[in-house]
Amino acid sequence: MIGNTSESWRIGDVVRKVYRVDNDKDITNANMEAVKNEANVYLILGEHRLVAKWLSIGPEKSYVDLEFYSQGTLRDYISSNRSNISDQQLKTWAYQLVESVAYIRSKGVRHADLRLDQWLLDENLLPHLTDFNGSGFDSRPELGLDSTPATSIECASHCLPRDLEKDSTVESDLFALGSPLYELMTNSRPYDGEEDGVIESNFAKQIFPPVEHLLMGDVIMACWRGQYTSAEQILDHLRPKP
Repeated sequence: MIGNTSESWRIGDVVRKVYRVDNDKDITNANMEAVKNEANVYLILGEHRLVAKWLSIGPEKSYVDLEFYSQGTLRDYISSNRSNISDQQLKTWAYQLVESVAYIRSKGVRHADLRLDQWLLDENLLPHLTDFNGSGFDSRPELGLDSTPATSIECASHCLPRDLEKDSTVESDLFALGSPLYELMTNSRPYDGEEDGVIESNFAKQIFPPVEHLLMGDVIMACWRGQYTSAEQILDHLRPKP
């Protein structure tokens, strides 16, 4: 699979992610930095049940080997199996999505491009957050890493209205998190089919798709309206009350 900055190749149960070589040397160098950034994020995150498992990192962080996830992206799985997915399974996934974001934030990482296709499913349908090549993170002196700004920007349907020249924030990740939760419940993106300019204008005016009829619609709207200050707060909201 070939993306904007990298190429991924499956070798058995391993997926190797390497930088994409371009005819433009500057683009190739930027791609190299993106893969190096992703390697750094995986070093920061270590191992967690809801984060894609890294197996090895190449010399000078030129590639990252990741575990292969047999069920593909959560977005594709839902698109193919929506009629067979229970409300309880959707609630479980929603909690796990939020938990994975809470975990990376506890490690000082801002994903900066949260979408439903950024979670990969294993054979037990457990989601694993991935794709950190444009993520930002706080300094980690014990790993020799300085604070690094995010280079990714969310797509319009997931993007907090803000000055996009500035770094991503906890707030922008929390806003974005509302949109994969919306995708999870509707099998479509917010304002699916609308032009980016229309979506950006609506969001800037605090005009969002109706969610009152949706499972966990209150949580989705609270993400978009900036009513949470952390993913942990969302988890507290979602936990069953005694």
